Amino acid sequence: DMSDPTIQTFFDSNALVVVKAKRKDVNGQCTKKDNDCKGQEIRDSPYNDMKTSMYLLGNAFRINQTKAPDNLPTVRAAKAFFKDMDAMEKRVRKGKANDSAAIANYAAALQVLDEYLDLVELPPTESGHYDKEFSREVGDSARIT
Repeated sequence: DMSDPTIQTFFDSNALVVVKAKRKDVNGQCTKKDNDCKGQEIRDSPYNDMKTSMYLLGNAFRINQTKAPDNLPTVRAAKAFFKDMDAMEKRVRKGKANDSAAIANYAAALQVLDEYLDLVELPPTESGHYDKEFSREVGDSARIT
């Protein structure tokens, strides 16, 4: 069901707080003319967060520095995944319950994701590691356990 809130939230650009809001005062005194020193948080979708992470991780698996990132097998696999997921995202935004094209995009993306995970030496999707809740806090845990 592509109208499921979990799927909609995955693509929602306001669903994930990337950077928490910080106060912008100096020694407890607000120095702005409008006295608004609250700061703003930066939000993005979990999908965009995943895209960035996948590209950076794929780029880290280099044999030498002379090869352009787009020629790396890991980055090519990540971009193939993005292509299928971007097509799925367009279909999901329409909110149809049983969209066969979105389901086909999801199946193709899942297959490419397994190839990518193998290339970056991570467990496959059916391993059960990705079904658990995880923390996005930096340094919380460096291991998939």
